[in-house]
Amino acid sequence: MKIPMTINGQAQLRSELENLELSLSEIADAIGEAIKHGDLSENADYHANKNKQGMVLAKIAHIKSRLASAQVIDVTKLTKSNRVVFGTTVTLLNLETDKRDVYQIVGEDEADISSQKLSVTTPVAKAMISCEQGEIIEIDGSDQTIRYKIEKVEYI
Repeated sequence: MKIPMTINGQAQLRSELENLELSLSEIADAIGEAIKHGDLSENADYHANKNKQGMVLAKIAHIKSRLASAQVIDVTKLTKSNRVVFGTTVTLLNLETDKRDVYQIVGEDEADISSQKLSVTTPVAKAMISCEQGEIIEIDGSDQTIRYKIEKVEYI
């Protein structure tokens, strides 16, 4: 199964992978130092670093798997239209509060609401996908339905 990802998302994952791989040698050095201190059965540094090594190796495997399954999408190279697709940046107007929000629809690995990056799997993103600029979408919240107007769709 292909995992949608923007070019920036792919670059972030590759950078994280590189940093994790560099940290492995530091962990190996710490394990080697702990081994020099003798009895491993009661060596807290040894066990802590072995545990850290296992977590880093698992994270590396996860990132490599995500990158291998990535369908990298360069939104700037897509045919421009008023339609919301993966990677587009969308300006929404809340019809109840008149508040505007701007989100880029991205893959799960790069989603960060504080950076206005919204996962394609969220209810808001799912409601927007394939809609056009000017359309009204409705999101069912826990206690109410929120209505948004898609004000702007950008391929940036």
